[in-house]
Amino acid sequence: MTALTIGDVLDLDYPGPPVWSSDSEFLAAAVYEDDGQALQFAGVDGRPHWRYRPTDAHVSEFAWRPDGHDCLVATDDGRTVLVDPATETVRPLAEVAETDHTWSNGGDRIACYRDGGPGTLDVETGVARTFDVPERGPYLAEDRMFAWSDDDSYLAYRFVDRDAKQVGVVDVETGELVYRTDTAASSRSPTWLSGDRLLLDRIADHATRRELVVVEPGRGTETVVVREEDPDFGIVSRGAPEVSPSGERAAVPLPLDGWDHLYLVDEDGAEQVTEGAFEDKGLADSTPRWLGDDALVFSSNRLAPEQRGIYRLDLGTGEVHPVVETTGTNVHPAPSPDGERLAYVHADTEHSPEIRVREFGADAGSAGSRVTTSGVEDWPVAPVAPERVVLETDDGIEVPAFVVDPRDTDAVDDDATDLPAVVWVHGGPMRQMRHGWHPGRAYGLAYTVHQYLAHRGYVGLLVNYRGGIGYGKTFRQGIAADPGAEIDVDVVAAAEFLRGLDHVDPDAVAVWGLSYGGFAALRVLGTEPDAFDLGINLAGVADRRVYEEWATESKYSSPESSLPTTLGGTRWEAPEAWAAVSPVTHMDEYEAPLYSFHGTADRYVNVEQLDVVVDELLGSDADFEYEYYPDENHVFSKRRVWERVLGRIETALETEL
Repeated sequence: MTALTIGDVLDLDYPGPPVWSSDSEFLAAAVYEDDGQALQFAGVDGRPHWRYRPTDAHVSEFAWRPDGHDCLVATDDGRTVLVDPATETVRPLAEVAETDHTWSNGGDRIACYRDGGPGTLDVETGVARTFDVPERGPYLAEDRMFAWSDDDSYLAYRFVDRDAKQVGVVDVETGELVYRTDTAASSRSPTWLSGDRLLLDRIADHATRRELVVVEPGRGTETVVVREEDPDFGIVSRGAPEVSPSGERAAVPLPLDGWDHLYLVDEDGAEQVTEGAFEDKGLADSTPRWLGDDALVFSSNRLAPEQRGIYRLDLGTGEVHPVVETTGTNVHPAPSPDGERLAYVHADTEHSPEIRVREFGADAGSAGSRVTTSGVEDWPVAPVAPERVVLETDDGIEVPAFVVDPRDTDAVDDDATDLPAVVWVHGGPMRQMRHGWHPGRAYGLAYTVHQYLAHRGYVGLLVNYRGGIGYGKTFRQGIAADPGAEIDVDVVAAAEFLRGLDHVDPDAVAVWGLSYGGFAALRVLGTEPDAFDLGINLAGVADRRVYEEWATESKYSSPESSLPTTLGGTRWEAPEAWAAVSPVTHMDEYEAPLYSFHGTADRYVNVEQLDVVVDELLGSDADFEYEYYPDENHVFSKRRVWERVLGRIETALETEL
């Protein structure tokens, strides 16, 4: 019998969003390989052209030059280069750590942060300039950190002041700061409308209020054009507004009617342009893309909650036309600048994520050309198709999930019984597992691991617990009233479902998760100690108080933190609630063994969370093991680390179940 190996699991590549060159002649997408990202180029027809791999480094950013087909590439070792896919040549630009590169509209300069200071780099002369203005600050980047005005005379950028994100506007010629926000709210993702008007995204009052604000920097005036408020449960909308080519209006997804639908925004307010009991976005942070000034292209789960098609909305008629309706997940739509073709990421039950290209006039059910090819086709065995099930919870909520059944492999007999089982809890919590491979690396890898485990005889269950996208605003806010408690209910329902299957050993059910999923695993072992026979935590939060202190200094600003809203106050105002939601409070109830793994360079969950676990359990009778990985991040980057982690997980499952 041919077996699936850990090597097969880790051989799969994970492409990111595709981006066209301005002349529509080339396509580029970052592709995660063994230890980091390379840059895949393709021609206009979608055929692979060249995969650029920096020497002794990996791609961290890339951006096409607006007036050509050379591409700026930043590497993780501090180099900035220009790459020309037509000639397959590389020209050095800088050898100093820079981040958040953004081309000027004229294509002669690049905006970036250098040692935290915003500045520009002249591409032809190599002259670098840093502005004497407030610096970037410690918080994580948004998708858009810089924005050039139409004539490149002004540069908007994000900085940090008053423990909040602010937006400033620099006169590029003089270097003077001519406008800045100065509020307790967090302003972010600046973009320019026509007439030198600036559009800002603002979060305030512990994520209970979101506003889109139009600013006239020359006059210093601000106009709130969209406001979303929820003082009880907090806002759930995500995704920065996208401005039309003419600059007259922007498009953004908002859940104002209970579902994420598309809205057009201008200085007069917002107009809803899609509706229905579905969500018009592919991922939690997705936004629509403009096709000229009169149409939008977007992903939606109109066909099925855990699948995504791609659609075109004609704004003149309001009609929605299918562009891609192949089974599975189709996200990151990228129309070519000439309007002829669409690039996107596709995944399904037989294909891990791959870049595809098609003409807009093609049949919506056709597969399109493949820029990258799923490595699943090289597997020695066929992947197992998941079965969608619905879990009934104690409080009457229907929770979707997927079962990966090992009896569908040649490794396990059809009449096998007493099989061990494993529940996967995704992170976020705003994510969603899909009917097949997830398009992102973290959750695509988790799905692949369950394919491997199925061929080892483990029943897998991937639970879409409350808090995730795809099922409407009420479901998204389902964990807000009592964070952690609803997670316990949904994850326990997953265990009970498995124990109710005739072919599952009721005394051999494990839970594992990454990030928020790690938090869920840490918590449920203490709050529901009889639910699982093993817990596996990857980079989960153990103490919400320790995490919040760290996060509001280095990850996000205090106005963006929803925990004080959902927990009834800050960690000083409501200490009992903060303690109750923290897994560390319940660790004295552990009965099942725990295995934990964390990288020391994690920028999303501080590695001190594993310190909390170790400190708490060392003096107890709990059975636990743990490993730290030097210089590793939230989702481990190096293949050898994943080989180690997955080997340890498999050993834990074999030993404990």
